[in-house]
Amino acid sequence: MTQEEKNKQIATTAYQRIFGDLDITAIDEYISKDFLQHNPTIADGPEGVKALVQMLASQGVLKQKISFKHTVAEKDIVFLHSRYEMAGREWRFIDIYRIENNKLVEHWDAMMPMPDERANNNPMF
Repeated sequence: MTQEEKNKQIATTAYQRIFGDLDITAIDEYISKDFLQHNPTIADGPEGVKALVQMLASQGVLKQKISFKHTVAEKDIVFLHSRYEMAGREWRFIDIYRIENNKLVEHWDAMMPMPDERANNNPMF
């Protein structure tokens, strides 16, 4: 297995366990102590991710199987295109992780809910 394949496996497994299974213990296993968060609504470090997962659970987000449409790795960067249900709506996410020493060390994202009305019939996923 190449390092890029291993990085994809690390990112998808971490994402499923943290956001799909809402497993707080997975955060310490997969998130670096020096985790840099580029989403301006989430604090840096594992504690920021823990607070996010706790908020999701408190808002009634259920455990779920994450569907990955695309997983792309280039060197130490992994791009994930996924589907997630949150607050009674389907969402599409693009998450970008930098991986170092088998841990997620940096994160960027973009997200959008499935719109009520669409201007076209092209799939979002």
